[in-house]
Amino acid sequence: MRKLKKLFGIILVCSLVLGLGTAAYAKEQEECIDGSFLTMEDESFGENLGITRGVYYQRGYSYIGKAGSGKIVASGTTNANVSCNVAVGVIVERLVNGNWVRYTSWSASKTGTTITSTKTLTVPGGYYYRVACNHRAGTDSSGSYTNGIYID
Repeated sequence: MRKLKKLFGIILVCSLVLGLGTAAYAKEQEECIDGSFLTMEDESFGENLGITRGVYYQRGYSYIGKAGSGKIVASGTTNANVSCNVAVGVIVERLVNGNWVRYTSWSASKTGTTITSTKTLTVPGGYYYRVACNHRAGTDSSGSYTNGIYID
């Protein structure tokens, strides 16, 4: 019985510590109207939305990171379960008057199981930027987006 009480105490302490860590992290972000977040971090990753797995589609990722003064790296990756036509559409958005507005976009496709498309871009400072991606594998599709990061 004593061991059970000790184990319960350890679990309680761990859950309190993890809960406080989550709250502290959430306080560092500001939520936008559309449910996305703004952060002061140097990079952000996003993972697939919508379907989690399909016949062809396995997973999709979005990425944005600072690459120096007034520069960002924007990237999207699509993974498939089997070799098929895989594609990724990468959309860089900028926050203007509380709305995410398309800044630039591009797409890439090939036959295989994985495609990644990455670009380094020079962007005007003083804005939050995020990356939203459209992922396609065979006849399956999904989307992902990152949090917004501030570019000086």
